[in-house]
Amino acid sequence: MEDVPDPSGDTGELLVELVYAAVNPLDVWTCNGNFGAVTPLPHTPGAEGLGMIGPVTVLVNGGGIGISRQGTYAQRISVPATAVTEVPDDIDAKQAATMGVAGVTAWRCVHDKASVSANDLVLVTGATGGVGSLAVQLAVAAGATVFGQTSSESKTDSIEKIGATPILSADGAGLAKALAGRAPTVVIDGLGGDFVPAAIELLAPNGRLVNYGTSASTAAMLDMRVLYRKGITVFGYTGLLALDVKPTFDALFAAMRSGALVSSIDDVLPLADASAAHQRILSKQVGGKLLLDVNG
Repeated sequence: MEDVPDPSGDTGELLVELVYAAVNPLDVWTCNGNFGAVTPLPHTPGAEGLGMIGPVTVLVNGGGIGISRQGTYAQRISVPATAVTEVPDDIDAKQAATMGVAGVTAWRCVHDKASVSANDLVLVTGATGGVGSLAVQLAVAAGATVFGQTSSESKTDSIEKIGATPILSADGAGLAKALAGRAPTVVIDGLGGDFVPAAIELLAPNGRLVNYGTSASTAAMLDMRVLYRKGITVFGYTGLLALDVKPTFDALFAAMRSGALVSSIDDVLPLADASAAHQRILSKQVGGKLLLDVNG
């Protein structure tokens, strides 16, 4: 542990007094050294947060925050103006705090990549996770028939509550049996590993697979003949690329305002318990999003 200077905001950037930091698997991977080539030490993790600039509530994410520059596990942070989004007064602060990574990822996967419509049958893997649960709701709101995969029987009720049919499968091999012959036109996947070839086998002709993570494994063995003979389109999504997120946040806020999108918040922990939050992610003991109260 090292002491670092208190950010002053005198470098032409904006000084944000943080209230919440949202915890993401990305924070865990950064602390494990996955981005060692670009992460300066000493380092403060946290890729997103919610705070105040004067009387204005803002979201903070993007611009390398929590990866190539200091993150949001702090009471104060200096950020570029491009990494700040104003939160409307009618949006709940805790709900908004979960949207910087999970909300944007879910929206981009469902709408920008897969173009989900009422004609689709959608399978979402990891459907009780931060991104997965939001992806389920967005696909349901688009009129699609949605199935949500989980490996825990205790979590099936939460999938039903957000409008999807639960699929119980601990690995890719169990997906086909659980789907009972139904062929999805879209798979939104954050698990990787053997779920990817299984999804490609299950997809209907001209289906779309969108992968945004590898919580199960980074390695996948594909039968390329299945891929090209079925005309499958595979998309990858990452939030690390520079993108204009304002239109996405506007759409997310509208969905939240209408009641079509509600983030499941598993727990709000004090900042001192950040390590415990990371352990819960690693042990897959999280159903939704974890927030850190940076002043708690």
